Amino acid sequence: MQIHSSLPLNHFSSIIKTFMRPSLSWARVGVVLLCLLFLLSSCYNPPQHIILSPALGEWVDSVAVDSASQRLKRPYGIGFNFVVHADSLLLQEERPMHWCQGVAETSDSLWVWKNNPLVVAAIIVIPEDCVDSVWVKVARDQYTMGWTHERDLLTCATPDDPISWFINHFSDYHTLWLLGILAMVLVILLLYLRHHHHVRAVLFDDIPSAYPTFLTIMLVCSAWLYAYIQEFEPQHWVTFYFSPTLNPLSQPSALCVFLFTVWGLLLLGIASVENAFELLSPLDALLYLLALAGICSVLYMLVSLTAWSWWCHLICLAYIVMALYRYFRFARARYYCGNCHRKLQHKGVCPYCGVVNE
Repeated sequence: MQIHSSLPLNHFSSIIKTFMRPSLSWARVGVVLLCLLFLLSSCYNPPQHIILSPALGEWVDSVAVDSASQRLKRPYGIGFNFVVHADSLLLQEERPMHWCQGVAETSDSLWVWKNNPLVVAAIIVIPEDCVDSVWVKVARDQYTMGWTHERDLLTCATPDDPISWFINHFSDYHTLWLLGILAMVLVILLLYLRHHHHVRAVLFDDIPSAYPTFLTIMLVCSAWLYAYIQEFEPQHWVTFYFSPTLNPLSQPSALCVFLFTVWGLLLLGIASVENAFELLSPLDALLYLLALAGICSVLYMLVSLTAWSWWCHLICLAYIVMALYRYFRFARARYYCGNCHRKLQHKGVCPYCGVVNE
């Protein structure tokens, strides 16, 4: 009985020792964890923090037909949750009439502020309104509610979902300019370090690993797909923005491929970090990863700035060909050390153990 009872404990301890071995690649552990996250993402459901109370029922009854028809034209309806991301949003307390004026800061207006949650209570259409024919009634609570143009609502608020929040802020022009400045700073730093300290960098003096090269290629493909979807399938992108998901299998073909490239970026990023610290010293690995981030930023900016012209296709194709050529011609490991069995790009003294390989 004692022998049988100890078997599960021995089996469990062997599993723990296997995962604690130094030789186990943390990239494989990251792949397993991300695969589990991918499986769980199919059950993702956007949070709903505000629910229409019975006190708001009169609004629903009066515009139920209009909202049901409008839901077919727009990806949100009654009960949809927003969060204010601008400094403020002006609401009009009274129901708008058939006039050609917008919201004015008068005695019957009120403000909602940044990070305030809002729920859609009604949607009406006023064709005579020369500013925006669609009016939306939103409520922060039972005592703070009012009407605003749909254009103002979508400009000042985002869907109450972290993925939608990330898309909105990542697509902002200020973020793109900041990313461009960061890319220029990193490239200048890379050139300086290459000239004075001979720091290794992807595409120039790469490490014997395919992950960084394929990370940049995946980034170029992802940025090109992002621009393609916004240009040729904007309705699919708008639908995804209001009802995002991490599961690519539930999306149309273009969005499905785009989400697969996003998952690929995560996996290749983890593998690149792991290989950099495995093949280089901690300082050299950190500088290598900074250079990799700078090159990725430059590539993203180039594709984003030329996304609406034929130059984008030429840049993407030229970069993919060049990156593959430089990897297979210069960076690919052709040899293994006879002593430590580490990857070597050329014969000679092993940089890891010092043994001469003829």
